[in-house]
Amino acid sequence: MRDYFLQLERDARRCYEIASRARIHGIDPEEKVEIPLAEDMAARVEELLSSYGVSGIADRIRKLSEDHNREEMSLIIAKEIAHSGKGSKLELLERAVRVGLAILTEGILVAPLEGIAAVKISGERQENDYVTLYFSGPIRSAGGTGQALSVLIADVVRRELGIGRFVATEEEVERFKEEIPLYKQAQHLQYLPSAEEIELVVRNCPICIDGEGTEDMEVAGYRDLARITTNRLRGGACIVIADGLCQKASKIMKHVGNLNLDGWNFLEMMSNRATDVEDGEVRITPNEKYVKDMVAGRPIFCHPSRVGGFRLRYGRTRTTGLSAVAINPATMFVLDSFIAIGTQIKLERPGKAGAVTPCTEAEGPIVLLNNGDVVQLNSSAEALKAVPEIREIIDVGEILIPFGEFLENNHPLVPAGYSIEWHREVLRSKMKVLPPNWKTQTWEEALETSLKYDVPLHPSYNLFWSDITPEELYKLIDFVSKHGRFTDGLLRLPLSGEKGILEKLGALHRVVSNEVVVDKYARPLLLCLGLEADGTTIRRIRQPGLFSTTLETVSQLAGIRIMPRAVTRIGSRMARPEKAAERRMKPSPHVLFPLGAAGGMQRLFSSAARKGEFTVEMNRRTCPSCGSVTFLSLCRCGSHTFSKGESASFRINIQNILTDAMERIGETKYYEMKGVQGLISSARTPEAVEKGILRAKHGISVFRDGTVRFDMTDVPVTHFRPAEIGLDVGKARELGYTVDAAGRELVSDRQLCELRVQDIIPSVKFADYMKKVADFIDETLEKLYGLQPFYRLRESRDLIGHLALGLAPHTSGGILCRIIGFTDANAGYGHPFFHAAKRRNADGDEDSVILLMDALLNFSRSYLPETRGGLMDAPLVLSLRIDPNEIDKEAHNIDLLSEYPLAFFEAAERFARPKEVEGIMDTVGPRIFTERQYEGFGFTHDTEDMAEGPKESVYSTLETMEDKLWAQLRLAQKIRAVDAGDVALRVITRHFLPDMIGNLKSFSAQELRCTKCGAKYRRIPLKGVCYCGHELTLTVHEASVKKYLELTKEIVRRFNLPSYTVQRIELIESSMNSLFESDSVKMTKLSEFE
Repeated sequence: MRDYFLQLERDARRCYEIASRARIHGIDPEEKVEIPLAEDMAARVEELLSSYGVSGIADRIRKLSEDHNREEMSLIIAKEIAHSGKGSKLELLERAVRVGLAILTEGILVAPLEGIAAVKISGERQENDYVTLYFSGPIRSAGGTGQALSVLIADVVRRELGIGRFVATEEEVERFKEEIPLYKQAQHLQYLPSAEEIELVVRNCPICIDGEGTEDMEVAGYRDLARITTNRLRGGACIVIADGLCQKASKIMKHVGNLNLDGWNFLEMMSNRATDVEDGEVRITPNEKYVKDMVAGRPIFCHPSRVGGFRLRYGRTRTTGLSAVAINPATMFVLDSFIAIGTQIKLERPGKAGAVTPCTEAEGPIVLLNNGDVVQLNSSAEALKAVPEIREIIDVGEILIPFGEFLENNHPLVPAGYSIEWHREVLRSKMKVLPPNWKTQTWEEALETSLKYDVPLHPSYNLFWSDITPEELYKLIDFVSKHGRFTDGLLRLPLSGEKGILEKLGALHRVVSNEVVVDKYARPLLLCLGLEADGTTIRRIRQPGLFSTTLETVSQLAGIRIMPRAVTRIGSRMARPEKAAERRMKPSPHVLFPLGAAGGMQRLFSSAARKGEFTVEMNRRTCPSCGSVTFLSLCRCGSHTFSKGESASFRINIQNILTDAMERIGETKYYEMKGVQGLISSARTPEAVEKGILRAKHGISVFRDGTVRFDMTDVPVTHFRPAEIGLDVGKARELGYTVDAAGRELVSDRQLCELRVQDIIPSVKFADYMKKVADFIDETLEKLYGLQPFYRLRESRDLIGHLALGLAPHTSGGILCRIIGFTDANAGYGHPFFHAAKRRNADGDEDSVILLMDALLNFSRSYLPETRGGLMDAPLVLSLRIDPNEIDKEAHNIDLLSEYPLAFFEAAERFARPKEVEGIMDTVGPRIFTERQYEGFGFTHDTEDMAEGPKESVYSTLETMEDKLWAQLRLAQKIRAVDAGDVALRVITRHFLPDMIGNLKSFSAQELRCTKCGAKYRRIPLKGVCYCGHELTLTVHEASVKKYLELTKEIVRRFNLPSYTVQRIELIESSMNSLFESDSVKMTKLSEFE
């Protein structure tokens, strides 16, 4: 592993060397690469806060990290800064708070820079001074713990500096009690505290929590308070109190206790919150939360805990964990391909959501075909053949969820169905050696094993006995004993109403000549009904006893233990579709160069060229050689210009600029090129036009920071087969994969290899697009910088072995990675550590990947927006190496066993807490700082191909919302675990009605837009046209207001929805008619009233 990291570092430094040689030419805003390297978290913190006088702090962080966790480190460092004496009280206070928060967020987020807008010492006199923390929106990315601890750090430091305690006034308390619920209406809050909790925190917190106004909405009461500067909602302050101090009260109290701080005992009074409840009786009840915010076109696959929904099975595949879950690819196809690889589904438990991956070892769906047959589909080929013939989906199949997900969410373990791996562990407890065919025993062998060793019936012959009532059981016993025939190993029954019971049991059968024919489950069914075949007739051998459950009765009738095949069903619905697409701004520019209104709506250089000269605002730069004032980074005299951070108006001629740029790079053909209307950075720094010409030539667009990005859904993977990712053995060995996961020499592309932590497997779409980017970079190096090409690709797969960086939208630190292959799925596969290093998981998140050379050559801080949060989603620093101790802690809960022990399954039966069995489950956490922290990972279930299944959700292929809606409702009508009427009602009440009401309001308060220059007006000018003389048009049209009306009425008609809903629709229709149709009275004759 050490050689792997050294090779990554060598390759990265080579890229830096080449980019530095290019940058020295002075064509870019700075003459150096603007993405500094960082070896670890300590270096990232020092680099991130370099403007706050923290030089040398990285060494101290490294020293403390040997014995302390991040939370402890942040508090210790903050106290040390307070005692350093290097600066005024305010400077020490601010430095300590920002450094503490940077340590908590691993130096990869901008929360320490932009989440804390300001730190002040307030108060009229020294004897009543206090600390005020001004929070802003980006503090959200720090998470609840980081938000809350930043306040605690401020309190620790203010004590050290002798600063007074804040005391809130009655008006300030009441202001927050109004403000936080209002903010919840405008933006998302993880936790909405009660008025009592808000009052408790605000009244007792020793630090003043304030913030910038982030929303247009204002408070109605308690306005214009002396110590609060705005009446607008303060998003940052609301987030810190609600998601931080209120939600994370128990975590804060642990640190308060360790530090022996007084004044924080009020947090102990926070009670009756699910996040802090750890003791007491465990109750698992259906949870509807995941279906509350459903939208049209995205189906529900199972209502809460409904029979026929996803059956829980414990285990981890090589592509699950970190929130990702797995189902059989056949299930994906049977669900009309709404689920593809990487599709996000919302879950009932244990977490909120997960990306879906395939597992061919999980059981597929059981379906009823049009001809009456009941079959189970366990392969993609079977599913694709059966889909057109499916009448009903009886059971959607299993969902594989790792133990680590229950540990991460602190969700009690819940009983799962009796699986083959559970059966294996039971056999091991009874037998010294497992029989060689234990997994695929015949019926006779399975029965003999159960009788001889007193073990439950083999899972292959089990049915859903716990899904039928005792009454249905007795009815089936009577029916089979009276009317059943047993011939040639088949159970034959008359076609009648009892067939429905067989369907509920999952007893697969065919309908032949008006008979139900049971094959595989014939003998198990008879045994569990207390029946026996006597020749062709059926006779009773046991009478059912008096038991409270069907399962107990069946076990008594069979004479052996029958375990439940399904216990916990997990509700789910579709959320975001999977994604693998280039990042585009709207409209998509090729270069960050301003055209003002001259470029038209499409920001075209050709349109601007026809305008002649016009004025735009750009960076005012000065040439040190000739003294010229220009907007160019490279003066015409050949010297690099310098900026004072100011902008000025420049009168430019785009035609001349284009001609000069094309001559410099030797381009004779013009490609249609787009710029931007105006620059959004503080100094208004433009990009070199030559880069735009070359981007247009290669068909790629630029993002706001000068880079070209590709977004993909995050999917974890710990093992791969070279053949799966288009990698031959020779290339795999060249990349360092010389042995497989078992330590054997790699000689076949079907051997299983363990993925290195910074290797990624992006989509083939990424390869195709990034081939264009690589070609652009080579031409830029050659024609603009006068250097040799770097990539020299012949085809897209030649990107294998090259470096890139991964970046999450809410972070400011890139993670170095290496491309080792490509997948057909619309997703980006990476090691769980790689995703966690970006502070992401695999619950449906999507992140971007940038070719390293593109980032080093073209990124500049000078292009970043000046608005709050402008530093987010930018590679301000690059991490060379992933340290498992410095990644998001969720990855520490991933379980690594190849086989779950019997004690685990028994613990799940009694609803044990995950912490009770953590010690026997081999998770990542205990491996930190050991030789096994990077490798030697196991998984319990394999899959034939990690990209098997639909590659694109049908949601993305259907063009109109109407098509998506009817597809959603058709699927709902097919799935037994789904109430189609409830789906229809939720679509209308949660999506269509709010949309129509909102559009009605928007129509009445809309702006008008010029069809040519894009200028907007709140009211129509007196002359009726734009100031440029062109016509104005509406921004909200009648069609958009009415777009769901007829569709809604049709749904009501088909599904017979409640009268209350019908009346609401009628009222909205009446409002629309009043708005869009004339209400004027027509002239009528008196005779017309006769």
